[in-house]
Amino acid sequence: MVAMSLRGGNASNRTQKQHDDIESMSMMQCDTPVYDDFVRDFVASNTGPDSQPVVEIARKFCDSWPVPCAHAGSEQAESSAQSESAQSESTTPPTTVRVGVMDSSFNPPHYCHGAYMECLGIMELMPAARGQHAWSEARVLGIDAFLLLLAAKNADKPLKGSSLEQRMRMVDMLATTVVKDTTADTWHLWKSRAQFDASNLHNMAIGMVNSPRFVDKCKAVSNVVQSEWERIKGGPVPRVLSYFAMGWDTLIRVFDPKYYSDYPRELDEFFANGGRIAYSRRVGFPDADVDAFFARHEMATYLQYIFELKLPKRVKHISSSDVRVAVRDSTQSVRDIPPRILEFVNNFQLYRKDRL
Repeated sequence: MVAMSLRGGNASNRTQKQHDDIESMSMMQCDTPVYDDFVRDFVASNTGPDSQPVVEIARKFCDSWPVPCAHAGSEQAESSAQSESAQSESTTPPTTVRVGVMDSSFNPPHYCHGAYMECLGIMELMPAARGQHAWSEARVLGIDAFLLLLAAKNADKPLKGSSLEQRMRMVDMLATTVVKDTTADTWHLWKSRAQFDASNLHNMAIGMVNSPRFVDKCKAVSNVVQSEWERIKGGPVPRVLSYFAMGWDTLIRVFDPKYYSDYPRELDEFFANGGRIAYSRRVGFPDADVDAFFARHEMATYLQYIFELKLPKRVKHISSSDVRVAVRDSTQSVRDIPPRILEFVNNFQLYRKDRL
């Protein structure tokens, strides 16, 4: 059994309506905490005009997060050693923690979000500096801990279709699918329980972030990881490398000057603070366009911090917008979200015609 700790989901604080909601659900839903208090407190405390970038953890699926669980095994240690050599970052101190981050509006979460996490933990990633034909140089990164982050604000997307509280519960369900559904399934990338254990995917946490900008998110992730590490292990506090998983469309926005008040200084700050990018070439973006983007002169400095992952064909087409339409129209694409999330969506009548 995976150890768990929880903030903001205490049953004693639930309202009668929340109890009624739980009672109306099947057993698949009953083990999912209610995050209304957590989300409300986070938004009230951290979304004002003078708020500093912050990440707050709502739930840990491993008590020692972000410190890797002791049973992760020698395979993980070997992967970490390989990634040190592969990245060739001479300034990286020996005490480094690598965190795989999936930051999204999760409206709703789906199997592709989970596949990004599994790719970071298991698959070989290729440095973007080597071009798409150099997969022989790909390496497993050796991720130590994973973090699913619900964005309280999005730079481009208004809040619609589902509330932040509902999304937080669905993020919990996605994490549960990755961490606890360890039987063979068509969407999982790992091939054996031993491979799953070595990946550190069980060392998962979920939370919220208040800033839409990656330079701010990176600072906030580093702060919470170092704070938790110090609380659990004591000093010295390791350097944090945050591998943000994203699609190609999001990567383009990372390098768009309109999202910065001081470009490229703030972009440089993102990478200097341990920000890394793990991207996938998604459907609809030709390889020629991707290669041309990386060939631009101003990208040369940043290629060493960008890694390409290959999502399986069975999930790379999935998007939250397509899932919302599938729910509305009752098409087969509703199978692109885990059953517990689909049941939750149906119970609360999310993404119907008047809620898209």
